[in-house]
Amino acid sequence: MNRKILPVFLFLLFISSWGFTSTDSLKFDQYHNPAELIKAVQALAADYPEITRLHKIASTPSQRELYILEIGSETNKAEKELPAVLVAANMEGTVPIASEAALYLAKKVLEDEKLAKTKTWYILPCGNPDAAARYFLNPLTQDARNSKPVNDDMDDQVDEDGMEDLDGNGIYTMMRVKSPEGTWMPVPGEPRLMKQADPSKGEQGVYRLYSEGLDNDRDGEYNEDGPGGVNIGINFPHLFHFHTKTGGAWPGSEEESYNLIKFIMEHREIGLTFCFGSTNFCLKPPQGGRKGSVNMDQLKIPERYGEMLGIDTEKTYTMKEIIELLQPYVPEGMEITESLVAQFLGLGAVVNPLPEDLKYYNELSEKYKEFLKQNNLDTERLDPQRAKDGSFELWAYYHLGLPSFSLDFWTLPKVKEEKKEQEVTPEKLGQMTNEEFIALGEEKIDEFLKSIGAPEQFKAKNVIEAVKSGAMDTLRMAEMLKKMPQPKDTEAGTPEEKAFLAFSDKKLDGKGFVKWESYDHPTLGKVEIGGQVPFVKNTPPADMLEPLLEGQVPWVFEVADKMAHINISHTEVKNLGEGLFLIKAWIQNSGYLPYPTAMGQRNNRILPVAVTLEGEIEILEGKKRSLIKSFEKNNSQEVSWLIHAQKSSEIKIHANTRMAWKDSKTIFLGGNR
Repeated sequence: MNRKILPVFLFLLFISSWGFTSTDSLKFDQYHNPAELIKAVQALAADYPEITRLHKIASTPSQRELYILEIGSETNKAEKELPAVLVAANMEGTVPIASEAALYLAKKVLEDEKLAKTKTWYILPCGNPDAAARYFLNPLTQDARNSKPVNDDMDDQVDEDGMEDLDGNGIYTMMRVKSPEGTWMPVPGEPRLMKQADPSKGEQGVYRLYSEGLDNDRDGEYNEDGPGGVNIGINFPHLFHFHTKTGGAWPGSEEESYNLIKFIMEHREIGLTFCFGSTNFCLKPPQGGRKGSVNMDQLKIPERYGEMLGIDTEKTYTMKEIIELLQPYVPEGMEITESLVAQFLGLGAVVNPLPEDLKYYNELSEKYKEFLKQNNLDTERLDPQRAKDGSFELWAYYHLGLPSFSLDFWTLPKVKEEKKEQEVTPEKLGQMTNEEFIALGEEKIDEFLKSIGAPEQFKAKNVIEAVKSGAMDTLRMAEMLKKMPQPKDTEAGTPEEKAFLAFSDKKLDGKGFVKWESYDHPTLGKVEIGGQVPFVKNTPPADMLEPLLEGQVPWVFEVADKMAHINISHTEVKNLGEGLFLIKAWIQNSGYLPYPTAMGQRNNRILPVAVTLEGEIEILEGKKRSLIKSFEKNNSQEVSWLIHAQKSSEIKIHANTRMAWKDSKTIFLGGNR
């Protein structure tokens, strides 16, 4: 080979083996598997060595590595002064677009000098790489568990009975087999879909439904113990469920989740979290309605404490009133907090978002909708999933007390349905005479009965006879119907199923659904194999990726700019003579979000703002270290000191936090300069 060409050839060979070389070469026209994600963040770190650092935090059971990419001007500092944002993506491993969004975010931060200078960014592109790898494997399956061996069926074997691709199409789907004991039936109007039969509506099951595969261990069950262990996305402490097949033995039981928890606990500068996955707190604020929350405005004192403290145990109190009642009984200098009261009364964990925090979530949700509209991404879509118990985003809010946001980036677009005007409705029925109703005829009355969800055996002929005989009239019938629950639209499937099929048919040329085809099963006999293709519901085709990321990822920067920002807004010095000075400082939160959240105040985890004086002075009144626990947005609080010092002295006032900036002002005792 020509000597001049050899170096170029070797360089190109190196590039191709590396996979990525710069932010310019990183494209978003395809999905990246876990190994490619690591190569991508390694390449980004190599391009920007002065402002990046890679933290290897864990290895999965399949020896896939988890890396957090740190970006910022303080990467070499052990203790940070800048606030930090942590982004955890694809914690369940079943949302490929979430990892692409994390990669896109890292690229944008590195390309914008201001973003890297004003904050520290911690970005985890994939929190569950074992599960994420399945999107790129054949046969295709969607499974949120990592590769930890688990004996799901509690026999003497592990992972011995998983799914098989019996029809050889490279996709794990479902099997249906006709049976008199079946509980499943085709959806009326859409035989591709299956639903459980509802006997109360006169429906009868036709099929048994199984995942595709064999009974490998011959125990009468199908695919009940396949490869896969723990869903990392639900292995966090808040509302963790014990004794489940996929949640893990205890919260943080897996190396992936434990080391992420450990990393966050060791980096107190993290003041905001984002979770990229299947929920969207930006579009739909965290939902309440979970059982177990206590009404903090109607608390009772247990009798054993009431008698001891002389407090009426029949009355109800607000949290504030109980704090005031208990304060005289604690040692001087000790403060009664909401978390102490919760422990004292045994109130248990808070399980619903606090109203004070929901105010901010709701306000930002409206701003986010406007943001989507500006980016032409306001197409009506299916709602995001509700956050699961044990999820990262719930843990970050309830346990860490941080503003916790999430983004899902895409769900199926809703199907626009044209509702035809019905000739008969419950409202119109009440205005009809008996004769007008009978004149409609059996066909229209049957159509009306079907629309209100009447049982199959409830026929028009019977109703007409009842009206003719005087046993029923239109007015009484209308009143009865108004009190009945509105029927669910089961024709042609649920809104989600309709959206799925519409997207498959129009965008994917029908490839999102495998047509039911006959198959001779060795133990079940004649079956049909088919069903929905995994990932179609939450993973847009790669050619849709870049516009979706470009129009939504920058919202993270909008929220990050609204973090609490502690500063010294104003100072005053008053010379009282004889070397005495009265110093006042106003400490302000100039950010949009509070410091901390109401939940942060409740769980008492967020460190207070520490206000101190530095200089050759003697403090006569005031504290050497004043602690301010909380600030609302645009809120200031005054701190004052009476000091003795030389008139020419120079002193500094410091307002320090770990996660909401810090500030200092120099004061000259002859006056401000």
